[in-house]
Amino acid sequence: MSDTRGANFISTARDATTEFWKAYQVMLSLQQEWNAQDYSNNLEDGVDGNSGVLAADVGAVIFATADAVKVLMDAGHSTNVTKLLA
Repeated sequence: MSDTRGANFISTARDATTEFWKAYQVMLSLQQEWNAQDYSNNLEDGVDGNSGVLAADVGAVIFATADAVKVLMDAGHSTNVTKLLA
């Protein structure tokens, strides 16, 4: 493997990891907003550009999916991830 490809690979991995970390942090903050605004009862289904997106589906992603990632992060993967943050 050429040095250039190796450097590009590492840069790409770091960029992807940083985007993943940012998205994960946003998901955690969305959980707080969901609870604070009682979106379980108050969030309407999507309209216009979000037409067809159900509030319940949003809640499922914000909680079930983010919580599944949190289990992995709490098992030590957050240490691995933070080593590559750009």
